[in-house]
Amino acid sequence: MTLASAPGPSGDITTDAYDVIVVGGGPVGIATAIELGVRGHSVLVVERDDGVVRYPTAESIDTASMELLRRWGIAEAVLHSGFPADERRDISFVSRMTTHELARFPRPSNADRLDTTRGLSPEGGVWWPKFWFDPTLRARAAAEPTVDLRFQWTCEGFSDGINGVTVALDSAEHGHRTVRAQFLVACDGAGSSIRRTLGIASLRDSDQTRARWQGAFVRLPGLRERIPHAAAVQYYLVNPRRIILGSLDGGDLWRVTYPLKDDECPIALEVRATIADALDCSVEAVEVLDTREWSGDAVVAGSFRSRHVLLAGDAAHRMWPSGGHGMNTGLGDVANLGWKLDAVLSGWAPDALLDTYTAERRPHCERMVRRAWHNYRADNAILPDPTLDDPGQEQARTVLGERIVATRQTEWRSLGAQLDVRYPESSLVVSDGTPEPAIDPERYVPTARPGHRAPHVALPDGRSVHDLFRGRFTLLNLTPTADSAALLAALRNRRIPVDVEWVDAEGAREAYGCAIALVRPDGIVAWRGDTCPIDPDLVVDQVTGRIRSRQC
Repeated sequence: MTLASAPGPSGDITTDAYDVIVVGGGPVGIATAIELGVRGHSVLVVERDDGVVRYPTAESIDTASMELLRRWGIAEAVLHSGFPADERRDISFVSRMTTHELARFPRPSNADRLDTTRGLSPEGGVWWPKFWFDPTLRARAAAEPTVDLRFQWTCEGFSDGINGVTVALDSAEHGHRTVRAQFLVACDGAGSSIRRTLGIASLRDSDQTRARWQGAFVRLPGLRERIPHAAAVQYYLVNPRRIILGSLDGGDLWRVTYPLKDDECPIALEVRATIADALDCSVEAVEVLDTREWSGDAVVAGSFRSRHVLLAGDAAHRMWPSGGHGMNTGLGDVANLGWKLDAVLSGWAPDALLDTYTAERRPHCERMVRRAWHNYRADNAILPDPTLDDPGQEQARTVLGERIVATRQTEWRSLGAQLDVRYPESSLVVSDGTPEPAIDPERYVPTARPGHRAPHVALPDGRSVHDLFRGRFTLLNLTPTADSAALLAALRNRRIPVDVEWVDAEGAREAYGCAIALVRPDGIVAWRGDTCPIDPDLVVDQVTGRIRSRQC
C-alpha cells in the first residue's frame, strides 16, 4: 500500500473575501468546511503543511462522529478504505508479545459496527486510519462548490474588526495574500497560535496531567504470524516496558507508542532497538518509517469565542488519546458550531447565538478531558513485572488480567460518553421540568428530554429517524393527530429553515415521550410537548438565541 496519502490542494488564493476562514486543515478544520459548505456558505481552509499523512493518528471514529458522517453521506466509505472491513477491532493486553495474553476486550469489525450500539444508533464506532479518513473528508469538502482548500499556506496573523476579520496569509509559491471574512475558526491544533494571540488561557486541574511519549510509525513484517495471540487492532504490552501497538492496515503497518522517562530523549536508532526488544526480534525486523515525540495533556480553553474568532478541536481542548475522544470531541464542536454560524450568517439568528457555543460545549469538553485523563491514569497504573512471563506464574497473570478487566474496560465501553451529548442548562433549551438523568459514561440510556440528543428510532422503511435530520430544525410529529402547525408557522415567519416529518414508527411516541418534538440542526431536542406551546413565537425566540429566558 501507499505509505502516505496524496497532498492537499495548494493552488493560489484568488478570492479576497469569504464568509468563513478556517485555519487548520486537519479533520476538525475540514469538517467545519463541510458543515458550512453544505449550507452554501463560502469557506476558505488554509493549512501550513502539505496535507500528506506520513504519521497516522486518531484511528478510532466513535458513534456520534459516524452519525455526523452519515448525514454528510460518507459513513459507508469506511467499508471501502484500506483497512479491512472484516478485521475485528479487539484490544489485547499481553505480558509481552511472545508470551501470554492477560485480557482481551472483543469488538466487532467495521462491517459489523452496528453491533457496538445494539439498536441505540443507526451507526457504530469504527477503526479508520488517517491514511484513508483524511482524504475521505477532503474529497467531501472539495465536492462543495463554495469551499476552497489551500494547503501550504500559513496564517501570519489576523485583525478582528467591527464587521469581521482580516487574515494575512503567505505561501512560498504564491506569495502574500490578505483575505477578509465574517468569521475565523481556529482549528490550528494544541499549540494554537490564534488562541495565544487572543490571550485565551488554557486551564488545567494539575501539572500532573502532562507527560512525554515516544511514537513511531513502523513496518513489522510477519508480526501477526510470529506471535501466539489472536488478531487485535491494539496490543498493550506490560513487559519489558509499557508499549502500545496499533494496527494501521490489518497487516504489517503499525503505530507504536510508549511513555518516556524524564531523562529519555531517544534518537531513531534507539527507538528501533526499543521496539525490537519489546517484540523479541532482531533490529533488522523493525523498519521505522517515521518517529514523533508528543506530549499528553488535559486542558480546556477558558472561552471558545472572542468576537469574530472561534476555537474548535485541539485549539479549544487537549486530552489524552486514551479512549479516542480527542478528534471525536472536535467533530462534536463542529456539529454545535456549524448551525450557529449558519444562523448568524444567514440572518435568522442574532450574533449572541454564538456565545452559546462556549456555554454548551465547554462543560461537555471538560467531561471528555476528565474521562480521557481517567483512562490514562488507569493504564499508567499497570507496571512492568518480569514474573508475568514465567510459565509457572499463571495465578499472577490471572490476578492482573482480572484487574485489567476491572479498571480498563471502561475505555472501550463508552457508549454513554459517545452518545449522551447533553446541554440541559443551555439558554437555547426549553425545559419541560423533568429531572435530569445521571451521567453514565459507559451506558447510554436514550431520552428526548430537552437538551439531550434525539433518540434513534428505526423507521418502517429501514432508515433511522436520524436520517430525517438534514442539518436544519426538524419538527417531528410523533402521533397521527399531532398538530404542530402553530410552531411551524412561527419558525417559518422567522425564515428559519425547518423540515416537518411525520413519524409512523413503533415506539416513536414512547421514545420521545411526547406528540411533538422540535429537534435542532445538531440533533439536540430543543423543545417537546403533546400540544404546541401557548406562545410558539417565544419558544422560537429562545431556541434561536433571541432571548435568554428558559420559561416557555
